[in-house]
Amino acid sequence: MIKTICYISDSLEHECLDKLKAMYLKAKANNLKHNITGILIYKNQNFLQVLEGEEIKVDETFNRIKSDSRHKNIFKVINTSIDERIFEDYNFGFTIIDNERGLNNLHDYLNWLRGAENELANKVITMVENFIESK
Repeated sequence: MIKTICYISDSLEHECLDKLKAMYLKAKANNLKHNITGILIYKNQNFLQVLEGEEIKVDETFNRIKSDSRHKNIFKVINTSIDERIFEDYNFGFTIIDNERGLNNLHDYLNWLRGAENELANKVITMVENFIESK
């Protein structure tokens, strides 16, 4: 069974693009190694992340995130088992949105996902859209 966790958190400091890219590369390498897919979005000193994969690997990854000094006020929004990964086909399985083109690609992907009519996927889609559209 596949597990998904979606959380939001506050960043302790304003992350510059170079720091975000370094964090992204490290996260992507770790997630690929553990067969975790998902999405990581940083906006206005907040993170939203969706993790998908084998239950023990997702839980271990989330526990490492909880102890990461760059986060505070971590709030787990979704913590459940899923039949299929939502973001497996999105940008090689894991991405960070850091520009307008990436945001447009994400919107296109979310619109495509809506066609699957998966209730959990639609909840995740709504959360992601609300996060990226908030000021």
